[in-house]
Amino acid sequence: MVGFGSFLSVSAVVGFRLLLVARRTRRLPELAIGLNFVLAGLVGYGLLIAAESLRVVPPPYDGWASLAGVTFMSLGCLSVCVFTRHVFRPEEGGATAALVALALWLTLGVIGSWFLHIEKHEAGVGAWLGHWAPNLGMLGAYAWSSWEPLRYHVQLRRRVAMGLGDPLIANRMLLWGIGTLASAAVAAVHFVTQLQGVHALPPSLVGVVSTLVLVTACAEWLAFFPPRAYVRRFAAPSG
Repeated sequence: MVGFGSFLSVSAVVGFRLLLVARRTRRLPELAIGLNFVLAGLVGYGLLIAAESLRVVPPPYDGWASLAGVTFMSLGCLSVCVFTRHVFRPEEGGATAALVALALWLTLGVIGSWFLHIEKHEAGVGAWLGHWAPNLGMLGAYAWSSWEPLRYHVQLRRRVAMGLGDPLIANRMLLWGIGTLASAAVAAVHFVTQLQGVHALPPSLVGVVSTLVLVTACAEWLAFFPPRAYVRRFAAPSG
């Protein structure tokens, strides 16, 4: 509960603060990443935890909660990829094609979730998409969104070593990469359990996932709104 609670709380605070920044700047990156935190981290993941992990949503509303959770998670994942493309590869056609393909795949996942959670299909194309498309889409989205800042962090570290870069920016790229990598690992854990024929997260893995989302929460907080004491660690020595 500490891990899940911290993740939901940080997603809410960071997400809404970024949306306020986007309201002031009118820029796409702040809007996209703020939507990711709110839609995927707070609303989507919160609904899925309530409906499928904690099972506090009674039938038949649990199916609707799962469908809503998958929908909001998918929108949030698409938002983080919009941020990644716009910030790291704004001029590359391949990145645009990957974004479109991911959007189509996530849409299929939402459609499949309707058949799986509302229509209660246990077999067929709809059930297959409901089981596999959302986690595969989320894994792809967060894997891409972790690779780009981690790759850029390596480049910035080289510039810092030559005295040409800002160590704080390099560290924030590292933190953002770690946070999204932990989110990708959560999707990978769910994917592996599905390969074993288990479509709900087993209790033995709840601790693993909660630790990963706690890592995400801490890394995201430090990456976007680091406290002053943390920032001072990267200040150039005076004199």
